[in-house]
Amino acid sequence: MNRVSSFLQLAEAAKGNADLPAGADPYEDFDFSPYLSAEQTEEDLRKTWRVFTKVKDVLDDGRRLENASWRLWFRERNKATAAAASEGLDGAPSGIRKPSSVPTEAESAAALNNLQMKDLSLEKSLARAENNTQRMVGDMFGGGSGGGASKDGVEAANAEMRAKVERTRRLLSLLSKHALGDDPALVDDLLAWVHIDVLSSAEVKTTTTAPKAKDGSADVVAAAEAILPRDAAAAREFLSNSGVQARKRAAAFGHSLERNGANNFLLYLLRELRDDLSFDVFSPKDGPMRGDYASLGIAVRVLDSKATDYPQQLRTALSDYDYVVANTIMSAPVVNVAAMMKLPTLTVIHEAWRPKEMDYYAKEVFLMPHLGKAEITAAFSAASRIVFPAEVQKRCYDGLYTEEAASVVYNGIPLKSINAFRKVQSRASVRAGLGYNADDMVLVQLGTVCKRKGQLVTAQAFSKLNQSIGASCGKQLKLLMVGARYIRQHEIDYIDSIKEELESSGCLDAVTILDVKKNVLPYYLAADMILCPSLNEVLPLVICEAMAFERPVIATAIDGIPEALDDGVEGFLIPPDNAGALTEAMAKLVCDEDLRRDMGQRGRARVLSQFSFETMSSRYRDIIKSDLGSLEAPPLALE
Repeated sequence: MNRVSSFLQLAEAAKGNADLPAGADPYEDFDFSPYLSAEQTEEDLRKTWRVFTKVKDVLDDGRRLENASWRLWFRERNKATAAAASEGLDGAPSGIRKPSSVPTEAESAAALNNLQMKDLSLEKSLARAENNTQRMVGDMFGGGSGGGASKDGVEAANAEMRAKVERTRRLLSLLSKHALGDDPALVDDLLAWVHIDVLSSAEVKTTTTAPKAKDGSADVVAAAEAILPRDAAAAREFLSNSGVQARKRAAAFGHSLERNGANNFLLYLLRELRDDLSFDVFSPKDGPMRGDYASLGIAVRVLDSKATDYPQQLRTALSDYDYVVANTIMSAPVVNVAAMMKLPTLTVIHEAWRPKEMDYYAKEVFLMPHLGKAEITAAFSAASRIVFPAEVQKRCYDGLYTEEAASVVYNGIPLKSINAFRKVQSRASVRAGLGYNADDMVLVQLGTVCKRKGQLVTAQAFSKLNQSIGASCGKQLKLLMVGARYIRQHEIDYIDSIKEELESSGCLDAVTILDVKKNVLPYYLAADMILCPSLNEVLPLVICEAMAFERPVIATAIDGIPEALDDGVEGFLIPPDNAGALTEAMAKLVCDEDLRRDMGQRGRARVLSQFSFETMSSRYRDIIKSDLGSLEAPPLALE
């Protein structure tokens, strides 16, 4: 028997999962042999499975294998081993001890229940909760909460018309730029080629909503003309008669397409401003949020910021845009190149890196050896506008910018999606779906699991809370952390240290650590309180979102957090890196249901007045208008 045949069978069975997580590779062709070569117990095998599916160092290029469920792997491996034993063959995978007899289904199930990962049932239940909610609110990051087929149809038609106007205008601009506009025959030949060889391709036939011909087939000519006019004269006439003004073009740069607070902010912002500007998104690497932008009709381009010719690539790319949005301090190279090209640039600074820390954070924490203090500080001077999400953060960079360029705009949160979710979802059913009982007291921390976010402090405080209170309050204490990643080694090591702390205190069974999630709304609804004991922060959206769900918040009194949360009003503020203070604050909320309710209600009121999308997007719109003068593209000279 082939020593990896059972794994290949497993891979074949799991091929339906086409969307792999960022940083993950399929495991169909992976050579498992080295991981099965030594004599191993069942527990060793379980650990090995976690090693070669979760830890990035398994593969030479630093990527990890896509993870299949332990349940399926266990079953398939047992089948192969049992078959080899029953046939009296030595072909069972090397290092797997052949059982003295074929295990019964009940024995396999019992062993499986002892070894499987705790979050499997939670993941399945969460998927069900998300599917039930999807009908009403759509995806949290991709759209609104509905509005009726008629309204949607009108908006779609308007969007298609504007897109055609902007494509047509872009085409005529390029013809003029390259001196092709003086020869109408050449222009018409070019458009004819586009229609015949491009727009009338099989791809267009299958993807456009073309009108039907009498025989029921797609009218390819009409489909092509819905995308671009047929010749130069038709193009000019279309622009003149459309009554639609083209938007100016903006390039928005993020530091990745991974799911985190800063990247979610950019998605939110572009969703709010896409009626005002025509956006394209640029990222140094691909990631799961590409699909979120695609759902908004926003194209994504990847430019490797570590490439030796990156500045030249930027100059070429930016030559087609009127405006630049640079999200996070790590987009400093973009700001500097745009300034050299005399392009107005808005940079949004989410980080709180003091000048002496810039090299460390850029090179050591975020693994960007090409970025450093000199380029970052230059970008503060080069940007035409700089936005900070908190006053305290703005003061962090005193002396690096002019007061005229700087503004403070508090980040908004998706209140419409949150309100719709709360309206259609039952807290009791969501909690049950996640595996929690009515008597469970669920403490939730959301955010990338890393040292900066302080999850180890949470683990230490939870251990103390369990020892001091336990179930004496009539509740079973449960801790849920959402946001684990297994990409950078320091994050993997940090997760291991959290588990070691919980295991040493005997409360690991009361804690669940889940990977990064696209939709976090169910966790807020399930929570009794939200924890945010960060060691370095600006003003995390998780605090505002928690208050929108009327959940009390315990957070560290650092950076911009006190601008969103008053101690003893919407929650508690504690010193950073202080497990004792966190334990004390949690104990107050655990034992006082009225306090939890009152703080939650006060938090909701504060969010409505301070952190709405409407306020945020209006401020950003005004800032961009002040740079551009107008958001509409200037009319073309059509003759």
